[in-house]
Amino acid sequence: MRRFEYTTEVLVIGGGPAGLSAAITAARHGCKVLLVEKNGYLGGNATLGLPLLGYLDLKGRRIVGGIAQEYVNRLCKQRACLGHRTCPKHNSVTNFDPSAFKVMAIEMCKEAGVEVLLHLESSRVNKSGSRIESVECYGKGNLVTVKARLYIDCTGDGDVAYLAGCTWESGQEGTGVLQPPTVMYTLENVNTDRLFDYIEAHPEEMTYSATIDHRPGYDALYFRESLNHVFVGLRQLFTRLHAEGKLPVERETLIYIKSLRKGEVFINSTRLLNTDATNIFDLTNAELEGQVQCQKLTEVLKEYVPGFENCFISSIAPSLGVRETRRFSGICRLTWDMLLNGVIPADTIALGGYKIDIHSGNDRSTLFKTVQEPFGIPYGCLVSNEMDNLMFAGRCISMDAASLASVRVMPQCMSMGHAAGIAAAMTFENKCVPKDIDVGALRKKLLKENAVLTMEQVNTIPVNEMI
Repeated sequence: MRRFEYTTEVLVIGGGPAGLSAAITAARHGCKVLLVEKNGYLGGNATLGLPLLGYLDLKGRRIVGGIAQEYVNRLCKQRACLGHRTCPKHNSVTNFDPSAFKVMAIEMCKEAGVEVLLHLESSRVNKSGSRIESVECYGKGNLVTVKARLYIDCTGDGDVAYLAGCTWESGQEGTGVLQPPTVMYTLENVNTDRLFDYIEAHPEEMTYSATIDHRPGYDALYFRESLNHVFVGLRQLFTRLHAEGKLPVERETLIYIKSLRKGEVFINSTRLLNTDATNIFDLTNAELEGQVQCQKLTEVLKEYVPGFENCFISSIAPSLGVRETRRFSGICRLTWDMLLNGVIPADTIALGGYKIDIHSGNDRSTLFKTVQEPFGIPYGCLVSNEMDNLMFAGRCISMDAASLASVRVMPQCMSMGHAAGIAAAMTFENKCVPKDIDVGALRKKLLKENAVLTMEQVNTIPVNEMI
């Protein structure tokens, strides 16, 4: 085994939407940053074909800015993004080219001076009391020991926090059931106009179970008006096929994301029940079974769904899309009542407003509950209350399961990363640990970088900046 030692100021582990944002921001603020990623690319779930959900609230107002909006602006300049569009079901949809995002992530890291190491996963955390001294990362027969002054865990699963022995919880309240992961895949040669003709003639296909909130206008006309849409429907057909034993996935509806390319859609309809994505055996089974589901579901779509008769799979995503695993203990905790009551605390570092979106981990159902007003994500949710030099960003922050179901979407994860990156730099400027920084000063810096933190901004800023 080859062994290497690396010294840096900030180690960001995980190069998905949260980690990418944290690393770029910390480097822009003068920190020496190493970004470690397990895959051979940066961007995480932003590269799988998923849409960006959560930029707008229920009333169509923009609640996200900062680096998350910067990504959209850059992609729009490349004609690789369609900007934000209101949606009667999801509040808003922001579709983009995932390959363009992958390249943009590399370019922005280079511009900011972020050092990147791919194909590495954390394997051990060395600590002294309440401080992490180093993190050992392993990949391809290489053991890289990284010594940093501050660590930001953006792995989604909270791998570093877990290895450090931090307190965690997972699953839905009372049951511990985890939302199921998905294998995304891409279909070509889909005639969406034929599908829209079909649902126009069969409006019952766009009805949902009582657990799913949506507003009028989510119909064929809406889909025809823009490529910028996510389709969720065919409940009657899927219910019949399931009853006949012909549906190879435990789903109530078909979900696809419209690509920017003609005839291309990204399918988000595989479902891997009873999966703990931190268990390597569950994870292996989900990856393999999910890829098989892609083929079987496509055969069903070709046979039964108008517009899909001549479709074919062009690619299957290289990694599983995971919705839920571990959540860690911070100096503050985001709770569902804060979401439902639109609470924006004084230490808010990002706003949320997406639905509480819970995919059942043991059956076909989904809970999709409306959040009426924007809510704030407190800074303390990003700060470990057990390790002095550890922060989190992304879906492993300190929160309950219902809150996770809303803030796990990418714009909010990007916004958390933005805040964590600035906070990291402030610990060096002020020679303090993350829990002791001046959150008011952090908020001023975020506002200077166009983050959206207040209702005054929500009510005045434009929905789109570049289109």
